[in-house]
Amino acid sequence: MSNYIKLQAQIQKLQKEAELVKKRELAETIANIKKAIQIFGLTASDLGFTGLGSVKRGRKPGQSKAPSTTTTPGERKGRQAKKASKPRDTQLTNQPKVKKRLAGADKRSIVAPKYRDSATGITWTGRGKQPKWLSAAISSGKTLEDFKI
Repeated sequence: MSNYIKLQAQIQKLQKEAELVKKRELAETIANIKKAIQIFGLTASDLGFTGLGSVKRGRKPGQSKAPSTTTTPGERKGRQAKKASKPRDTQLTNQPKVKKRLAGADKRSIVAPKYRDSATGITWTGRGKQPKWLSAAISSGKTLEDFKI
């Protein structure tokens, strides 16, 4: 039994040590990445982080699902399952399936950025409302041409 207790103590000690090493290596890695970004002037788009389509839309992290009510199969609301009107063998055909466009598919085109903040690498396409970083820089005396890519 004493060997078991000793092993448990060693496991806990090693787990704490592993957490400290992980934090230290993570901090070093982040510092190296930031240094490389600054030296080479990399942007999020250079690294493949376009921002378009990468954001999942839906519930915010703190929100939960709508409360569900328990129902029996006879009480369920909504559309009932469609029953096949023809026998299964007559439904099978050799016709190719046609891809349908999803109702929520984005029809907008991707626009290349026209303005870049050299300090942070943040970009703006020139469409829509001016971002806060750009309007703040313009109000501090810079011109829009200073940020042109």
